[in-house]
Amino acid sequence: MAITGRDIERLLYTDTPDPILVVHNGSPEIVAAAELGRRPGAVVVCSRSELLRRVGERDLTEGELAALAVELTTSTGRPESPPPAWPA
Repeated sequence: MAITGRDIERLLYTDTPDPILVVHNGSPEIVAAAELGRRPGAVVVCSRSELLRRVGERDLTEGELAALAVELTTSTGRPESPPPAWPA
């Protein structure tokens, strides 16, 4: 499973209320926080609000999207590693 820059972009610009990026059945998905309980086994990657606290409300470059995607993929793909330093 790999999170992509497009997944990050979808999280930022979705119309889904209170969106969260999760990995469910091996695939990244954007779900409403209220719907999370309907996805047993889903691993929460981050919410839009967490992401906005980290990067601010601005357009991200392709490079920034890709770097965030790598960081999030790494943190969710290796449970023995410490969580990312954000959200603060």
